[in-house]
This record gives sequence, structure tokens and C-alpha cells, in this order.
Amino acid sequence: MTTPNLFKFATSELSQDAFICWLLSWADQDYQTGSDKHKALNRLATSMLALFFKKAGNSLPSRIDKIVVKRQVSNIDALCIINDTYCVLIEDKVGSVQHSDQLVRYKQFMLNGHAQTFTEDKIIPIYLQTHDQSNYKAVLKDGFYPVTRRDLLDIFNSEQDAALQESDIYIDYLNYLQSIEEAVQSFKSKPVREWKKRAWIGFFQYLQSYLGEGSWKYVANKSGGFMGFWAFKQVVGDVAVYLLLEQDKVCFKVFVPSSEGRSKIRNELYKLFKTEASKFDLNVTKPKRFGSGEDMTFAILDTDVFESEDSIDLQQVDSLMDEVQKFIDHTVSQYKNKNE
Repeated sequence: MTTPNLFKFATSELSQDAFICWLLSWADQDYQTGSDKHKALNRLATSMLALFFKKAGNSLPSRIDKIVVKRQVSNIDALCIINDTYCVLIEDKVGSVQHSDQLVRYKQFMLNGHAQTFTEDKIIPIYLQTHDQSNYKAVLKDGFYPVTRRDLLDIFNSEQDAALQESDIYIDYLNYLQSIEEAVQSFKSKPVREWKKRAWIGFFQYLQSYLGEGSWKYVANKSGGFMGFWAFKQVVGDVAVYLLLEQDKVCFKVFVPSSEGRSKIRNELYKLFKTEASKFDLNVTKPKRFGSGEDMTFAILDTDVFESEDSIDLQQVDSLMDEVQKFIDHTVSQYKNKNE
């Protein structure tokens, strides 16, 4: 029987902050003794801290004699001070991403703005993302180490102690994370027409992994919005040509910053892509209407790769993406030669 899950209702970052702080508090040395549940939670919390230290290229102290866990210290989501020596600094996300210079500010606060300051080698800056984001380049640049939902699930699933089943809070959180992961991975088993937002995220993550490039995000518009995936950007002067998947709609786009000659560039690219497509056993069509803004769809790929009544054929997707990449490289090269 499925029972109500606390975290289905407590979905905010503040709720997750509370869980993370609650779990890390169990790492205190005192909980190595006591009930089986207490000891199991102590091992789990210690494993989680060890993961954080490992991500930062450090090693968790062999003994935790003192642990102080705080929430919302100068807007820092969670602060965990171990043996008065190490500071685990956690920025917690449930789908949102870092903004402004918040990560830099939080780290600087622990270096010289807090009552107890720490040297940089004793700060473990963790960026915990339990939903999904396109990449972590900016996070790493700001000196934080990403810990993902899958990292947590690997830790949780490796701890098979039966005593953990006695903790409703932990089991609810584990099941909540697993439900998100199952939704993200559902693109592998469900037909495309049944994909929801998380399935598209899973598919786009698959494409990123296969292609070694690409980015994705939700795009809001008057038609209701869509999940988009960008790849294969080619630049000619101040013009950029790229691929955009508007979910199952495969678009060839051009970015033209200047309004002067914009329509001419768009039309020329359409004609060229239309002509060259047959060389790659592809077919492109004109969009329902040509736009006139900086970013314009100038051609649509005619493909049935997303139309199967069964689960998507990923090998077919791989082959198509390989061919589309070659097609864009070739055709943009032709455009460049004509316009140099």
C-alpha cells in the first residue's frame, strides 16, 4: 500500500534544508551507540559527509567528536562545523540554479566574515542539486562542488541496514528522490507522446552525454512553453547557426544581432539547407511562418524519430544526431564560403 509522503508536500528548499540538517546531525559521535536505528542513521550521515569531503578532494576526519549544524546563517542554506576545524558549506537547490554572486559571497563570509573563520583548505563548499540543471560550469568556477540527486541515491542505496526502515523521515526522503529519478529516466520506457517535463530532461541529459555538448532549459512562451535543447552552434561573423529541439520539433535556428539584412540571411540559409539536405538523406521544410527577431527558425527537420508508439529508439536518435551535426557543419561551411 502506498502511504502519504511528507516530501510530496514539503517540496521547498527550506524543507530540504531541514532534512539535510537533520540527517547530518546524526553524524555526532554519541549516535555510534544506542539503538540500531540511531547507529544506522549515524553511519548514513557519516557516509554523506564523506561524500562531501571526497567531492572537495579532502578526507573526512576519522573521528567526529563535535558537530554543529545550523540553517540560514547569513543566507547560507546549511552550515556544518566539524571538530571546530572543518566547515561544510551547503548551497541547497531543488531545481533553481545559482544566481548573482551568491556562492562567492557565502564562501567569503566563512573566510573572513563569520564569528569563527576558516582557512580555505578547511572549507568544504557543496552545491547540492536534487532536481536537475543543464550544467555546473558556473558552480565549479565559483569554487563549489556539485552533489547531485544520483550521488545521494548511490549513498542511500548502498546503505541497506534494515534499521533505516524504522525512520519514516529518511524513508520518505529516499522514496521522494527515487520518484524524481524514475520520472527523469521514464523517457527510456514511455512513448514520446507520454513524456512530461522530467522525461524530456532525462532525454536531453542523454543527448548531452552522447554528444559531449549541448544545453537545455524550459522556455516559456504564449503557446504554453516547451523544454528546449541547444547544440551544434556554428558562428560566421556575427551570425550564429544552431540546432534547437523544441521537444519533438527539430529546428534549425539563426541568431542575427543586426536587423539590417536579417531577412536576407534567414532566406539564404533556408534555401541552402533545403538544397544540401538531400546529400545527407535528410529533408527540411519551411516553418509555418518566418520570424524577424534576433533568433529565427529558418528550417524544420522532417523526421519520424519521435513518432513511435513504443519507447524511443535511442540508436536511431544517435544516428540522426550524428548526421544532423555533419549536415550543419557542411552547410554552414558552404554558407561561409559564399559570404566571405
